[in-house]
Order: sequence, then C-alpha cells, then structure tokens
Amino acid sequence: MMESFGALVGWEHHDAGDHIMLRIESVQTSEAAKTHDSDLFRFLMTKQQAAILGNYLVRISGQSPVVPKKWGWFRRRFG
Repeated sequence: MMESFGALVGWEHHDAGDHIMLRIESVQTSEAAKTHDSDLFRFLMTKQQAAILGNYLVRISGQSPVVPKKWGWFRRRFG
C-alpha cells in the first residue's frame, strides 16, 4: 500500500439516506495549491461511521464537543 501525504484544502458532504458521501480535497505541494491542482477523494460511510470519525477528530483536536443549548421555558412553550 502506498501512502500519500497532503494538506487538506476543502471538503463537502452529501446526505445519502443512511449514508454520507464525503468529498475531501487535498494538495501535496504549495505549487499544486497555487495552480489548483488538487487530489480528490470520495468516501461513502454510514452516518454512524461519520459520527465516530467526527467525535474522534473533535477529541484529538483538544476542542470541546458542541452541546446543544437547552431551551428556556418561553422557547419550549412558544418555539
């Protein structure tokens, strides 16, 4: 297996029912970045795999996970 290294320059995702299609764009050199000569990778994963990957990346980045704000009584009542 050959390993490839690069810098992440973009990504997007598409909901595919029970799955997520993740498109990742990377470049291997600064010259490639200047000419927009990027590598594209597409991954199809279950939503559970996406959640596990997301939680892992949040944890290793040292960031706190996003916790939804609890609604007050007014918002719960009147939305």
